[in-house]
Amino acid sequence: MPWRRRMPHLPERILRWLTASVFRSTAIFVIFTFVPILLLTYYIVSTSIQNSRAQAARTDIEVRDFSTVLLRTSFREEMESLAGVADQAYLHTALATTHAATLNRILAILIRRRTEFAVVALYDSAGDLLAEGSPPGATPVPAPALADTAHWFNRVNDHQEFYISPLRNLPGVGPGLILAAPVTQGTETGGVLMAELPVRVVQGWVEHVHSGDDRYVYVVDRLHHIVAGPAHGGPDADDIASMPGIAAALDGHSGRVQFLSPIHLESQSVSYAPLPLARQAVLVVRPVRLGNYFLKVFYDKLALIAIIVFLLAVISGLLLRAAFRYYMRYTREVETGRGKTEALLSSLGDGVFAVDTSLRIMEFNPAAAALSGLQASAVMGRQYPEVLHFVDEATGREALDLIPSALEHRHQVRFTHNLRLRRPDGSEVPVAVNAAPMLDDQGGVSGCVVVFSDVTQEREVDRMKTEFISLASHQLRTPMTGVKGALSLLLDEVLGPLTAEQKRYLGRAYDANERLIALVGDLLNVSRLEQGRMQMVWEPVELGQLLTAVVSDLQPHANRYHQDLRLDLVPEALLTLGDPVRLREVFANLVDNAIKYTPDGGAITISARPQDQAAVVAVQDTGVGVPAEQIAGLFKKFSRIENPLSGREFGTGLGLYFVKSVVELHHGSISVDSQPEHGSTFTVRLPLRPAQPHADARDEHPSATHSAAR
Repeated sequence: MPWRRRMPHLPERILRWLTASVFRSTAIFVIFTFVPILLLTYYIVSTSIQNSRAQAARTDIEVRDFSTVLLRTSFREEMESLAGVADQAYLHTALATTHAATLNRILAILIRRRTEFAVVALYDSAGDLLAEGSPPGATPVPAPALADTAHWFNRVNDHQEFYISPLRNLPGVGPGLILAAPVTQGTETGGVLMAELPVRVVQGWVEHVHSGDDRYVYVVDRLHHIVAGPAHGGPDADDIASMPGIAAALDGHSGRVQFLSPIHLESQSVSYAPLPLARQAVLVVRPVRLGNYFLKVFYDKLALIAIIVFLLAVISGLLLRAAFRYYMRYTREVETGRGKTEALLSSLGDGVFAVDTSLRIMEFNPAAAALSGLQASAVMGRQYPEVLHFVDEATGREALDLIPSALEHRHQVRFTHNLRLRRPDGSEVPVAVNAAPMLDDQGGVSGCVVVFSDVTQEREVDRMKTEFISLASHQLRTPMTGVKGALSLLLDEVLGPLTAEQKRYLGRAYDANERLIALVGDLLNVSRLEQGRMQMVWEPVELGQLLTAVVSDLQPHANRYHQDLRLDLVPEALLTLGDPVRLREVFANLVDNAIKYTPDGGAITISARPQDQAAVVAVQDTGVGVPAEQIAGLFKKFSRIENPLSGREFGTGLGLYFVKSVVELHHGSISVDSQPEHGSTFTVRLPLRPAQPHADARDEHPSATHSAAR
């Protein structure tokens, strides 16, 4: 398979492509060196950052859980100490008798045990102060004399439940919390035992938590007041109060959120948990700073990154060394090949030049310089239409589509006739030109190679051949006409009666002479076309009438083979400007060919219709058809296609060449659509001429009767 044959050369082609350009080689070096380094570094850094962030989040949760357990335990101990005293029987007895000394002694015992309380007080169910106390050695702080209007008193007294107040400013104490427990006697509340806990106590609990340098623990009450927090650093109080985790923690939920500070525009990681007994929230706040992650990652992974960079640099160096060595060898091969190519081009007798896709000349051999009269140094790098002028002999204009046609259609283009190369001194040389596209390794068009040669001698030989054929045809026509007349007299028995055998032999001689006359006529027509001496009489031609006459003339020929010869015309007139005699010969030739190559009993249809400002005449048959690979040679001189019916009648092989030439002289075109065993369709397109009853059609042409120029 082709791809298997190409596989061994694939690495070489890839390396050649990579090293053919300095920019491409530099880009490959960057890709193979820096891109892997960047990708690996990105992977290492991103993975490490993710791990660090995950580790930091786990530490946040551990600190939060530890802080929560510590604070819950501490608050529970404080409340249990109050509840233990409130449930003592002798307190109930002293409360029932309102024995002040006993009540004061009980509170003194409590405050000696719980020295963190600033004030301890006992109230009856009406809210009147019964007893109070302060820690020994401390400045006495008076308790409120009447507590029946306080929210905490009413809540504990009415609902018989423990209570810890939000942060409040306590007289003589400062910021603190009120802890209250009911004193119950059966199902009735006999009073309320209250203790004031300064904030510094809770602050001390929090300071026992070792959270690290960039992690801060806060206790926030249900009114979003900070009860305790770090001594130094941490977010502002306004930031803490607006953090979204507080509401969730107060509702009894734990979790972690990312929070963007609206004041400092700094991202914060907040882990939160509830303190149900105190109806407070524990927050662990950590600023999220990517710079810290990067520094930590580079510090931890610096050795690994350095090793990877070193290994990639070594690999890239080896690759570049191999590529450079191959590039030098490839350069030497290119220079050697270029020298061989230049030597080959210099030895050629034909002119050769090459252009790139911008039509700029890249090569110009000595033969091209000699033919064009231009030096190679004067044309290199310039666009070929600026320096080389190929002129169409028929129109006198430059053939500018010569190379663009080869580049566009990606196939070889040949011009063997009608071109002249105009030199700088004004002289012209007849040339034959062959242009072929250059394809690169990827199949793209990279330029075009043009070979042109001087065909002066060939043109002279062709002219002499054409003149000889014309002269010989003229000289043969007169004696053959005389032979035809003599044979006609004999066959008509003007000179005496003939036997049947004599008539048979004379008939064969007459038919052979007719074929010779037809051959001479075809040769004369072709010679006149090639020499530009075909006499054309231009006038309006109504194609419907002309086709009717052709069908009428050839109907006996079709009847001979029992063929159905049909004519399909549109009602309106189809007028074209042309020579009626030559156009009649064109369509007679096409219909005669259809009859020749259609089996007995077949059908031939001639149709004419207008289409896109043109008259379209189609001659369709049910004959033997023409293979697709042979259609291109139909309109060449002396071209005859071998088929089962090719020997049925005589033919010269010049008819279709004559037809195509005459149609093109009328600014028309002819095409063929054929399939073997299914017949052929020859389609002629001629420009329509609108009817002008008051104008002389001859005025539309430079001369009504003139020689057709090639």
